[in-house]
Amino acid sequence: MIKKNFILIGIIFTLFISGWLTGCFTTEKSLPSIYYSVAQNMGQYTVKGKLYCYEGDELDRYMDTEAEKCRAYNIRSLSVQEYQNDSGITLTIKIYNMSSFQDAFGIYSSVRNPEARFVKIGSEGIVSSYTVEFWKANFYVRIIHSIPGPKDDLIQIAKELAGRINKSSKEPQLVHLLPVKDYIPRSVKFFHEKISLNNIYYIPENFLELNNKTSGVVGYYQNNGKKAKAFIIKYPSRAMSKTAYEGYSNYLSIHKKNDVVVNVSDNYVFGVWDGMDFELTKEIMMGLSESLGRGRS
Repeated sequence: MIKKNFILIGIIFTLFISGWLTGCFTTEKSLPSIYYSVAQNMGQYTVKGKLYCYEGDELDRYMDTEAEKCRAYNIRSLSVQEYQNDSGITLTIKIYNMSSFQDAFGIYSSVRNPEARFVKIGSEGIVSSYTVEFWKANFYVRIIHSIPGPKDDLIQIAKELAGRINKSSKEPQLVHLLPVKDYIPRSVKFFHEKISLNNIYYIPENFLELNNKTSGVVGYYQNNGKKAKAFIIKYPSRAMSKTAYEGYSNYLSIHKKNDVVVNVSDNYVFGVWDGMDFELTKEIMMGLSESLGRGRS
């Protein structure tokens, strides 16, 4: 065990130095060592290729179609390292360095499914057939295996990585303004711009005036088989929320969208989407009004 621990420490130190030499510290000099330190599972995997750090135009080229989505969550850079064992099985570790813990939670929440297998890694983690993912502080981490199956070794690696992030994190405050009753646990999505909202609920045009200064959450609700989505969007000012509310209300009226209810309060626009059941929609709207009132007090 002592020998294995020395191997692990040596690997981490080597990759920390290689990260420094590749210029990955150009984005932020004070990043924790986790950003460049990738733990192997007690020597089972060896490094395959060099550690890559993408930012700016290189990030856009590497991520291709995923780049726009990550930009909407204010990504700073992405580091990627591949590994391989003696059987030729590979794993890839991707560490997304976001601008804030809200954005790290946001991009993580965009892929989270309430029915996923959750594990205690960092602030929260998910395990699937091929991946282990988690978020902590301003980092979103994905560990990708080349074959499906049990992921105990990947979970161990993820815990090692999370343990090296010496920053605390919490869910955005907006998450806690969603009503608790009938809420589906771990269903909330966090977003800023319309491109992120499109994957949650599609609106043809940007009637809600979303931009990189707005923040929103969508929570999923269910009662006796009836479902709906509650949303809260926070704007920088009351004037902006009023403009968004009026524009969206006009769109709803013209197109007779009877499954949508929307309201405005101070610099918040809130409401219900896919509200086909009157009682559930009414209950959610009452809860939203109450929680937003408490949130401002």
